[in-house]
Amino acid sequence: MFSLELERLKDEVRASGAGKVLIQLPFGLRPYAIEIAKAVEGAGGLPIVQADPCHGACDVATWAASTLGAELIAHYGHSKMLELPSGPAVIYLEARMDIDVREALEKALSLLEPYSTIGLATTVQHIHAIGLASSVLKEAGHDVRIGRAGGLVAYDGQILGCDFTTLRAIRDQVDAILVIGSKFHAIGASIATDKPTVMANPYECIAEDVSREAARVLARRYASIQEARGARSFGVIVGLKPGQMKLQQAIRALELLREAGKEAILLAANEVRPEYLADFTCLDALVNTACPRLSLEDDGSFGRPLLTFLELKVALGLMEWEELCRAGWFAAPGS
Repeated sequence: MFSLELERLKDEVRASGAGKVLIQLPFGLRPYAIEIAKAVEGAGGLPIVQADPCHGACDVATWAASTLGAELIAHYGHSKMLELPSGPAVIYLEARMDIDVREALEKALSLLEPYSTIGLATTVQHIHAIGLASSVLKEAGHDVRIGRAGGLVAYDGQILGCDFTTLRAIRDQVDAILVIGSKFHAIGASIATDKPTVMANPYECIAEDVSREAARVLARRYASIQEARGARSFGVIVGLKPGQMKLQQAIRALELLREAGKEAILLAANEVRPEYLADFTCLDALVNTACPRLSLEDDGSFGRPLLTFLELKVALGLMEWEELCRAGWFAAPGS
């Protein structure tokens, strides 16, 4: 189902002369670990498969590779996002899917019927099918818009869980959005654009309008902001993953909190998980400057508000809720 690009992997290992190769696999690709490791061995390298989670191209395991003495990282499942200034070489193997998207697209057409112009987007696993999807929509009488690559994405029409640049660029030109992929990405697209959004899920051959679910997510975010207004002490989380470290933004959050008379400390974390933060009982609320999806997907498991940087500004009265909705959760400044 996935294109593992094993011959390319072998060529890269041979060309680099790497003795050790660290292999990063997101959860969906881990069943192929032995096959990928054998390819590295066949090219003369020693494969080491990282068992820690791999959340995206923001999560390149440079520290682990350096610690292990690996000269090459084979990072699977994502397109290139970062320019890493130093450390081991990294190759990105996108693991595109050989799966028929047409059935899911055709099921989406009835949900898109009320809308004339459709904004089209997908993840890197299906980016090669975006031309087919555009043709299906046009045959059904729709105009189609595909946003140009920018931000953190490599391809026109591509989206990430944290970057919807291609859709935000065209949101004023379209009546609705169609996302080929999972509900996770579709809900993010709806929040980022404030447009009716339909998911065409090729894995399960289903289509669904996710707009109401996105609205429920926003309602939860508003409730968290309101709860945080009464908090007296805050932990400001600095993500340690290469693509999630926004130290200056975290320091600015610390400054804003102290200017507002709040107690606040910085917390550095590689993995932002409820169980790791549970014992910080001295903190009434948390500010998350790592992956914004951690806050958007928070179901209350952190036991206290987990705000993004811009949500913090709303809680402190420095920004209006309506302004945040216009700016979007994926456009927070600072790095």
